[in-house]
Amino acid sequence: MEAMALHDFRGEEADELSFTRGQILKVLDKDEDRHWFKAELNGQEGLIPSNYIRLMEHSWYLGNISRVDSERLLLQEDNADGSFLVRKSESTPGEFSISVRFNNAVQHFKVLREKRYGLYYVWSKRFNSLNDLISYHRANSISKTHTILLRSMELAFKHNTFVQALFDFDPQEAGELGFRRGDIITVTNREDKNWWMGTLNNQHGVFPATYVAPYDNRP
Repeated sequence: MEAMALHDFRGEEADELSFTRGQILKVLDKDEDRHWFKAELNGQEGLIPSNYIRLMEHSWYLGNISRVDSERLLLQEDNADGSFLVRKSESTPGEFSISVRFNNAVQHFKVLREKRYGLYYVWSKRFNSLNDLISYHRANSISKTHTILLRSMELAFKHNTFVQALFDFDPQEAGELGFRRGDIITVTNREDKNWWMGTLNNQHGVFPATYVAPYDNRP
C-alpha cells in the first residue's frame, strides 16, 4: 500500500523515517499501532506518524486476512479466474502474498522484496511499488505454468439489504462497525464501493465490503 505525505516529518528517533510533503511512501504495516505505521522510502524503513500521510488504499488489499479465509472469499461463485487479493504473509512478517483464483482453486504467490532498492517482485521483473506489480500482472500472467491475469473481485450484492460477515472485523477508527464471523448486518449505504455503512446490534458504522457476503433471509 502507498501513502502520500501531507507534511514534512523529521524523525527524532533511530527507528523513525523522515520524509517531505508530497513524497510517496510504501506502507509495510499499519496494524501494529494505529498512530505509527511502518513504511519504506528510498530503500530505508522506519516508523511514520499516521496523521502526516494520506493512504492510497485499494479494494484488493485485505491486510491480516488469513490464507484459509482468502481462499473462502475468492472461491465465492461470482468470482472469475484471476480474481485476487493481497494479504500479509502469515509465514514471513512484514511481507505480502497475492492469492489468486484459478480453475476453482486458489494459488498463492509470495511477493519478494529487494530492501536495498525498495523493489518488489514475484519472478525476475522488479517493480518500484506493490501497486506497479499488480498493474503489470493485470496484463501479464502472474503464473509461469498458466495464463492468469489479475482482475478485481466481483461483489455481486445487487439489491441485498442484509449481508453476512465472512470474517471477524475489529474497528481501528471511530465510526467503524465491528462484527464477528457469521453476524448478519443490515446495509444502509453502498455509495463507497470499498466501505459500506450498516447497523448491527443497535450500532451504526462503516465496514469493509470485502468482509461480507450476500445473505438471503427468505425461508
